[in-house]
Formats: sequence, structure tokens, C-alpha cells
Amino acid sequence: MKNLWIATELFYPEETSTSFILTKIANRLSEKYDVKVVCGDPVYDKQKKSSHFSLDSRVNVHRIKGWGGNKNSLLSRSLRFVFLSLSIFFYLWKNVKKGEKVFMVTNPAPLILLVSILKRLKKIELIILVHDVFPENTIPAGIIKSEKSVLYRVLRSIFDKAYSKADLLITLGRDMQQVIEAKIRKYNRHSKIEIIENWGDTEGIYPLLKEEVLNDNSSLKDRIIFQYAGNLGRVQGLIELLHIIKQVKNNRLVFHFVGEGAVKNTMFEYVEENKLKNVFFDGAYSREDQLQVLNKADVSFVSLAPKMFGLGVPSKTYNILAAGKPVLYVGEKNSEIDLLLKEENIGYSFQHFEEQKILDFFNSFDETSVQELEIMKQKARKVAEDKFSEEIILNKFYNII
Repeated sequence: MKNLWIATELFYPEETSTSFILTKIANRLSEKYDVKVVCGDPVYDKQKKSSHFSLDSRVNVHRIKGWGGNKNSLLSRSLRFVFLSLSIFFYLWKNVKKGEKVFMVTNPAPLILLVSILKRLKKIELIILVHDVFPENTIPAGIIKSEKSVLYRVLRSIFDKAYSKADLLITLGRDMQQVIEAKIRKYNRHSKIEIIENWGDTEGIYPLLKEEVLNDNSSLKDRIIFQYAGNLGRVQGLIELLHIIKQVKNNRLVFHFVGEGAVKNTMFEYVEENKLKNVFFDGAYSREDQLQVLNKADVSFVSLAPKMFGLGVPSKTYNILAAGKPVLYVGEKNSEIDLLLKEENIGYSFQHFEEQKILDFFNSFDETSVQELEIMKQKARKVAEDKFSEEIILNKFYNII
């Protein structure tokens, strides 16, 4: 079999979404290639926690030794990314042969530049799975303040050209496809761009009654629970969401934030300062805990910060659907999740500037709304099974790579 090289920061046994997805893809592609992975050492999840997450014995992994750093420190992450990118590049330079395929994800970002150089020097076939669009994603994250800055314009020009070197670009949604098409148009009109969505764990995650997962004495059983579960990071717009929650007068509703991240302390302080009695927090959870965690919700939040159109598609959406939960999405109009919810009628979608509409939605949530939820729950599960199961999505990767 031919060699397929996979270059990534995160890989098994990490349980972060990028690692989980790439490990599953590597396992599937090992049926037709000799898969060789070059990645960093585990940083966030150093030991496998989920029994259903394993690595195929046919997949060969070379781990780059380095430092873990602080994932919530921008400087620490940047230094790690540069070191790791250079290390992966030099390893590939020594070992990849002319004409072989290199499949990489857009993290760490410096590696995009280096592998585009490798393509020219070694005449490899380059496939990029676009999880992030750099440097565009630095604007909503507040890392670079303005698109007009010299730094941003220089980075944009360099990275546009690097993305355009790929033979195949795989995007996560229709909005991302649109952004990537515009990004590479100046340099290359011939790169193939395909959409392959993320998948939901339809076997390990399924609908349960809320009563089955809440404590017997829980006061939340009779409340409508809006839940955000995942990374409490900078680009999810969660602080802005708390500003709206502060004004909610509907006592039927409670808001549950589960996970860790860069803004969690700020969120917690805001809740304490404003004495919000309808907001609850829980800590990090493993992939194996998702069945219990997601089924505590009646409606699940998915959010992206303003100006994130086409820059990311939250993978958590598909596990939420697997649990049979409608989605409340706050993000850009005509983004992939916005389109999906409206096409399938499996949730609610608002833009960030529609604060009053979101507040009115919360305050008017009544018994009729609860009845509509039950219909949406059934539809959500069916959509996950019919369109976003692991088998369906992995078959797309198998057929296209």
C-alpha cells in the first residue's frame, strides 16, 4: 500500500475534537494506505479515558518531543506552535518521498506555510482539512485588532498563497467553502474544494429522559435547561450571552455551562457579581461522559463570536443532535449551523446583534414552546442518524482521499 502522511498538533490519546476526528480518519484510511502520523506529544489528555476511542494497530505514530505550555496563554501556545511546526516539517522533509500524500489539519497554523513549501520542493500531493482559517480567525478572537493592520495584511497574503498550494481542501460547511474559495482565488482557481462535515457519535450518544440523568432531588427536573457544554473560549461569545441571561425574567429557565476555558473565570465572576440565580457551572468532562452531560439539557447552545462566518463549524453540534437535542445557535446568518437548523427545523438561530430578540425568546418560552421542543427532539436525532453518523462521514473521507 502507498504511504499517507498525517501531520497534526493533536492526536490519540488526546480527546479534544481535532485529535478525536483525525484519529478516527486515520483508522479508516489505514484500510487503503500505510498511515504514518507525525504529531506533538499529548498535552491536554495524556491518558486515554474513553473505552470506545482506540488507535488502529496499523497506524504508525511519530511524536515530536516538546513542551506542553499553558493552553490558555497566547504566548505559550504561539511558541509551542512554531516549535512543533518546524519539528514536523523537518521530520517530513527527511522521510516523505516524491509523489506521496500529506494530509494535514490547519493546526498549528505555521505548519500550513511549511508544508506548502514542502509540496513545492518534494512534489507531494497536499490535502488540507480546514478546521480553522488563519489569519482571519485572529480578528474575532481579538488577537489581531484590525483587518487594516499591516501585520494582518501581510499574514493574509502569505497564508492565502499557502492554502492555494493544496491539491484538495476539505471544509466543514458551506460558509467555510465560500470563504476558502475567495481566499485562494487570486493564486489558484484549480484547487479542489470539498465539504465533509463532522459527525456525531450516534451509537454512544442517544436520547435519554432528563429524569434519568439528573439527581433524584434535583430542583432542575421541572425547569427548562439551556446548556452550553464544551470549551469556554474566546470565540464563543459567552460573555455577551451572560449579559442577555442577566435580563431574563422567565423563571422556568435555567442556564448550565459545562467545561473549562479561557473565559470561565470571567464568566464565574460575572455571575457572582450580578447574583444570577439561574446560571450553573460544572467542570470539564470526558468524551465518555457526553451521554450523561448532553442529556441534562432541553436545548443546547452552540455559539460563535461575531465575524466568524466561514471560519469554523462547531463539531459539538453533531453530538448534540445525536442526543436528540434542539440547538440554540447564536452566530452569523447563512453560516453552516444556521442553514442546517432552518432547513431541518431542529432549533433556533439568532445573530449576535439580535440581543432583544434573544431576550424575548427566553422570556416568552412557555408550554407551547415545550411542546414544539418535543417535535424538534425527534427530528434532531433522525437528522444525526441519516446525515451525520460516523460511518457516513468517514466513508466520505475514504472515498475522496
